[in-house]
Amino acid sequence: MTHRDRILAALRHEPLDGMPWVPRLDLWYNAHRYRGTLPAEWRDASLMEIVQDLGVGYHAVVPDFLDTEEPEEVYDRLLGLDHVRNQPYRLRFRRTERLVEPEGSDVRVTYRTPVGSVSGKLRYDEGMRRDGITIMAVTERVVKSAADYDTIGFIFEDLEVEFDEGRYRVLCEQVGERGMVVALGNVAASPVHHLLKELVPYDQFYFDLHDHPELIARTAQRMEGYFEAALEACASSSAEVVLFGANYDLMLTPPSVFGPHILPMLSHWADCLHAAGKLLLTHTDGENEKLLDLYLQAGVDVADSVCPRPMTRLSLRDYREAFADRIAIWGGLCSTCVLPASFTDEQFEQHTTDALDAAGDGRGLILSLADTTPPEASLERIRRIGERIAGSIP
Repeated sequence: MTHRDRILAALRHEPLDGMPWVPRLDLWYNAHRYRGTLPAEWRDASLMEIVQDLGVGYHAVVPDFLDTEEPEEVYDRLLGLDHVRNQPYRLRFRRTERLVEPEGSDVRVTYRTPVGSVSGKLRYDEGMRRDGITIMAVTERVVKSAADYDTIGFIFEDLEVEFDEGRYRVLCEQVGERGMVVALGNVAASPVHHLLKELVPYDQFYFDLHDHPELIARTAQRMEGYFEAALEACASSSAEVVLFGANYDLMLTPPSVFGPHILPMLSHWADCLHAAGKLLLTHTDGENEKLLDLYLQAGVDVADSVCPRPMTRLSLRDYREAFADRIAIWGGLCSTCVLPASFTDEQFEQHTTDALDAAGDGRGLILSLADTTPPEASLERIRRIGERIAGSIP
């Protein structure tokens, strides 16, 4: 089996000839390339060449958020909107005007519409470059008062979603059998989740949800057209797996919020993608205690970036027992286990042993470091995990 074959078999809970080992290495690579500290044998190597040398699968789930065709498209991250190669569609504004103004280490982005303007700030500084990060940090969110919700509603109604998987197909060809490219649907799992995750300061969102529930509901309804158009594009694409929704957490998206405001849309995407013969992957990299049953109710196929104890409260075995043969897991090893400063050799070996014990026959599991491989990771430990995985399935 190729890496791609093995990944798909694991996601479908089918028999394997070996457990998929697919560490996410893009941030590690970006950081060392930028610093000029790549190992000597890889000084001029691409990430794909390094992945091939290591004998691991190529991780193509989370995109390079800076990889846009038009330079200013990257600033739409302020709205939680992306223009990356993993997307099987393109986004354009019809009447909304984007203005970009540098402000020291930040960039102020203003969106002007016929009903008003909103603005916020993004940051992409030297420290982020040295750490290999490609997603710009939002330092000032666009919604600052109740009056801004109407402008947000207009902006999302103004979006034109055009089916176009040209860049996605090129990326799939580049990755080939080294891995499987997951299509990006949207980084938030519902309009309300999008408001919480991307557009409104967390504390303000919860005040507004309590004080002005009708305003939140009305804005979310106006955003639904964009979500439906993105879903239609993803369902029509050649992608076998689609990422929809990311970054849940017991504190920020508790069951009382997840149930009424996220679950219905997540379930809708699952139903539509299943009808199109596709799998739904959602990025579950937070504290998932008390959320597992909600993922099951939603019909999610893949829980991506599952980070176990000691970084969170749940063990990989807890996930495996809860999800059984219904939800596949991508992750299972915490990112700190490959940091000698955080895990002793003995702790690292035990963490790997615990993961392999929980893996069982390997069906429904793609081992990876959740959320990503840190720049200071030990390559020896990454190789060691591969050695221990080899032959672990009879």
